[in-house]
Amino acid sequence: MSAIGAPEIERTFTASHATIALVLFVVPGAAGLALEPILFLLADRHPRRHFVRGGLAALAVAAIAAALAPGPALLAAALAVGYVASGAASSLAQATVVDRAPDARGRTLARWTLLGVAGDLAAPAMMAALAALGATWRAGFAAVAAVLIGWTALVWARPFPEPARAAEADDPPAPLWAALRAALADRRLVWWLFATALCDLLDELFVVFASIHVRDDLGASAWWQSATVAAFVAGGALGLATLDRVLRRHGELAVLVAASVACAVSYAAWLAAPSAWACALAIVPVGATASVLYPLASAQAYAARPGASGAVLAASHLFTPLSLALPWLVGAVADRAGTHVALALLAAQPIGIAVISACAASGRATPGPRRATSSSSGA
Repeated sequence: MSAIGAPEIERTFTASHATIALVLFVVPGAAGLALEPILFLLADRHPRRHFVRGGLAALAVAAIAAALAPGPALLAAALAVGYVASGAASSLAQATVVDRAPDARGRTLARWTLLGVAGDLAAPAMMAALAALGATWRAGFAAVAAVLIGWTALVWARPFPEPARAAEADDPPAPLWAALRAALADRRLVWWLFATALCDLLDELFVVFASIHVRDDLGASAWWQSATVAAFVAGGALGLATLDRVLRRHGELAVLVAASVACAVSYAAWLAAPSAWACALAIVPVGATASVLYPLASAQAYAARPGASGAVLAASHLFTPLSLALPWLVGAVADRAGTHVALALLAAQPIGIAVISACAASGRATPGPRRATSSSSGA
C-alpha cells in the first residue's frame, strides 16, 4: 500500500525521489533480509502460533505508527517493522497451511496465490475509494490498521494448527545456524528456490515494462496500457483457478514442465504481437501460464525439506539480492538496447523453470539423497 501512496507521501514530506525509494523499499527490504531468516528458523522449533499472531499484531501497530509518522525517518522505521512482521505473519502462515496438507502442496499454494491476486486488486481499490472521499495516505494506513486489528483478534480467538516438525520431540534441536547451513547445503532445495526467485520476472517487473512497451513500441494510449495489464491479471487468475483442478489428475512436476513450456511459447507470441489489441489478447495466456509457476515451484521447495518449512523460508533469502537487483538490471538493458530487448530477457523465467523441472522429473536435478514425497511424484 505504501507504494501506491508514494507520490502523496513524497509531497507530504517534500522529499526527493531517492529518499522516498530509501524509505519505502531499501530500509524495509534490508530489515527483512537481516531479521526474517532468524524468525523463520526459530519458527521451526517454537510454537508457530506465537510468530503468526505476534506478526499480525506488530503489523497493525506498524500501520498505526506509519499513519502518525511525522517524518521520513520514523515512517521508514514503521515500514521496516511492518515488513518483518508481515514476513512472520504471512510467510509463516503460508508455510503452516502447506504443512497441514503435504500431499497437496501445489493445490494449497495455488489457492493461496489466487487469494494474493485478490489482495493485490483490493489494495489499490481501497486507496482509490479513500482518494475519492478526499482522504490522505495516512487514512489509508489507518484503514489497514483497523482491518489488521480485527484480523488479529480473529486469529487469536481460533485454535492454531501447529505443523509437524522435522525432528522428534525428544531429539535436541540443531543449533540455529546449523539448520540454515543444512538447508543451504541441500542442492535440490537451492535449485527450487532459484526457480521460485525467477518468478519475480513475469510479475510486477513485467507489468511495468509491458506497459512501457505498449506505450513506446506500439504507440498505444493509456487505455490500451491499462487493458493489457488487466488482461494479464485476468489470465493469471484464470490459470490459478484452473490449476487446482488440474492437479487433482496430474502430478505437480508434469504440470510444471508443461506450464513452463507453454509460458515460454505464449510469451514469444506476445513479444511478436504487432498491435495494441493483439498484445492485449496475446497476454492472457502469458498470465495464465506464468501465474502457476510460482505455486508449483514453491511446492517443490517445501517438499525438498518436509517438516522444516521455516528453514526453507530462511534459505530463500539467499536469492533476495538477486530479486532486489533485477529491476535495475532490466532497466539498464532497456536504457541501452530498448524495452523490447529487456522484455525478451524476462523469458528466462519460463525457460529456466522448464529446464529445472525437466531435470528434476528425470532425476538429474536432485544430486543429493532423494526424498519420496507425493507432492513431487504426482497426484
